[in-house]
Amino acid sequence: MKLLRTFFAPLVCMGVSVLFSAWTQVASAEANLDGTWKIEQQRAILNPIDGAVPFTPEARKRYEANKRAHAKKQYDYDSVQTLCSTPGLPRLMLTPDRFHIWQRPDLITFQFEWNRLFYQVDMTDRQREPLLVGVNIGVSKGQWQGDTLVVKTDNFTDQTLIDSLVPHSDDMKLTQRFRLLNPDTLEDRITIEDPQTFTRPWEAIVRYLRQPDAPFPEDICIDRRNAGKLPLPPK
Repeated sequence: MKLLRTFFAPLVCMGVSVLFSAWTQVASAEANLDGTWKIEQQRAILNPIDGAVPFTPEARKRYEANKRAHAKKQYDYDSVQTLCSTPGLPRLMLTPDRFHIWQRPDLITFQFEWNRLFYQVDMTDRQREPLLVGVNIGVSKGQWQGDTLVVKTDNFTDQTLIDSLVPHSDDMKLTQRFRLLNPDTLEDRITIEDPQTFTRPWEAIVRYLRQPDAPFPEDICIDRRNAGKLPLPPK
């Protein structure tokens, strides 16, 4: 059994629009991921579960160049830190602030506190037109496999990073498997495939803890940048 939240048309009271909802119990193997989450341990690096990142020789050169620049606090290789560009996936899932999952039958939305970003997962079998140019966040399609939400994302640009250092190509394929370990712990098992950058697919695991539901405050990345702060923690 699981609980689904049903939203009703907003009512207006004293000039304020109020959205009412109710919980309905339905029989399903699908988990209820709805709610507010935060990464269990702040991290800027995505560590493979089975050792080192399996770089190709050319990709390792790019990675080592990024490491040298990072050590000198020169972030020209990273458009998030210099321009407040949208982090790609899976890096967006490493941001230290909260995010909210809005779970609906046809669409799942990840809404982030960081710079008020969001990305959406199409849960239908609708066919899509291929993109002419890749985008930072890619294009995501999802399906349920038992109690696990499997999200596959492609159509990336090569201008983002997997974490604060690791590059990728525009041919990267990302698979995320979200499942509840318990009602208050969400696991994201990440699989990255990119033959131009890595000699084989590799996996990492990130966990999140449930947070009290609360409105996200305004967050403007460029304000931090203008104040001389980095938009994302470097470590």
